[in-house]
Amino acid sequence: MRPNWYSRENEKFDLEKPGIYEWRIEGVGVYVGKAAKLRSRISDYPNNVRRMLQGLDWHGDPSKDYRPIHHALRHAHDEGITVTVVVLANCELGERQELERQWIAVRREEHFSGGPEVLNGRKVLNG
Repeated sequence: MRPNWYSRENEKFDLEKPGIYEWRIEGVGVYVGKAAKLRSRISDYPNNVRRMLQGLDWHGDPSKDYRPIHHALRHAHDEGITVTVVVLANCELGERQELERQWIAVRREEHFSGGPEVLNGRKVLNG
């Protein structure tokens, strides 16, 4: 696995708390997610890329495929594409779903104004 293949921004939030984050893949788009504990959720994505590189199944289950965002991150890793993970907000545990929806809506509006594509809800990602 390439060292430092992604970077983290916006360290002003508490990674031990619930919150909203996004993965930004240059030239591909953004993916918004929610977490009960930001630190562990954010580390799940690079761990999934590592598992893919090792030929391991997602969650040890050969009947399940990795999610499209995992494939997009793997492609970015392999091709040396810039990847950044950004914490957008801390929130209460029960607020995550609604706040995630709000951030996805914001990013979709930005996309309609020329911003990056929103990868949430895509069945297949190019790359």
